[in-house]
Amino acid sequence: MADVFISYAREDHFRAEQVARALIAMGLDCFWDTEIPPGQTWSDYIEGKLDQSRVVVVLWSAHSTKSQWVREEARMGRDKAKLIPAIIDGSPSPLGFGEVQAADLTSWRGEANHPQWTRFANAVFTAARGTAAPQPQPSPQPAPSAWRAASSAPAGDAENLSPIGYVQKCFKLYFDGKGRARRAEYWWWILFTVIVSIGAVIVDIGISGINPYTNQPNSQFVNMIASLALLAPSLSVTSRRFHDVGLSGWLVAAAFAAYAVGWLMMAAAMPLGALIILATAIAVLVITVIPSRPGANQYGPNPKEALAAV
Repeated sequence: MADVFISYAREDHFRAEQVARALIAMGLDCFWDTEIPPGQTWSDYIEGKLDQSRVVVVLWSAHSTKSQWVREEARMGRDKAKLIPAIIDGSPSPLGFGEVQAADLTSWRGEANHPQWTRFANAVFTAARGTAAPQPQPSPQPAPSAWRAASSAPAGDAENLSPIGYVQKCFKLYFDGKGRARRAEYWWWILFTVIVSIGAVIVDIGISGINPYTNQPNSQFVNMIASLALLAPSLSVTSRRFHDVGLSGWLVAAAFAAYAVGWLMMAAAMPLGALIILATAIAVLVITVIPSRPGANQYGPNPKEALAAV
C-alpha cells in the first residue's frame, strides 16, 4: 500500500517527480508512475492504487485542470476524504474543487525549508502516517572533486563534470534520451567519438594494411564495430542537447533521416543530396552550440544551474 498517490498531467512530469522525490526523502511511499500495465484498464489499475493510498495529492496546473483523468482522480480522492491538492503554476483549482484548500507550490523549486513546501509536506505526512513529520536533517557535504562521475554528482550542485565524467554519463545513459545535456557534455562526447574513430582506423590499418588505390584500410571491421557501439549514446546525448534548448528530441531522428536521404541521393548522382546533408549538418551544429535555456523546462532542470536538493 502506497502512502501517497500523486495525480498530475503528463506535461508536469518534472514537477511531479520533484514532489515525489521530496516526499520519498521524508520516508513516504509514493505512487506517481501511472503507466497502465498491459491487460489492465485505467479504472481497474489506477482506481485500485488510489483506493490503497492513504493520501491523494493532486498537482493543479494549466495542464492538469484540463485533464479529465486528473479531475477524476481528484474527485475520487475528495469523495474518500483524502485529497490534498497543490498548485504548481498559479492556475486556480477547477470548478468543484475550490472548497479543498490547496497549497501554493508555485515558487517552490525543491527547497526543503521552503515555508509553503513545509506546510504542504507536513499535512501530507500527518495524513499518511498519523504523526508529525520528522524535521529534515542537513546532509553532509561531499568533499569537492573535479573528477566526479555523473552518478555521484549530488543533487543541489550545478553539473560540472570532468571530460571523463561526461563520457561516463553518456555511457550510463546509453539508450536514455530523457533529460538535458549541456554543451560541455555534448562536445566532450563528440571529441571522445572522434578519438575512438581515429584509433579504430589505426587498428584496421595495422590488421589489414592500406589499399593503395583508395588510401583506405583494406578492412574497416574495427571501425564499423566502434561506430555501431557509439551510435546509441551519440543519439541519446544529441537528443538531450536538443532538450536543453527546449527542442524535441524527435528532431534528432528527423535529422538522421535527412542525412540518410541525402546520402542516398548522392549515391544516385543527385547534387541536391549534398545540399540536404550540408543544410542538416549546419542546423544540428547551430542547435548544439546554443547555450542552455535558463531554468527548468518540460525536459527537466537546467544542468548548468544549481538545483535545490530533493
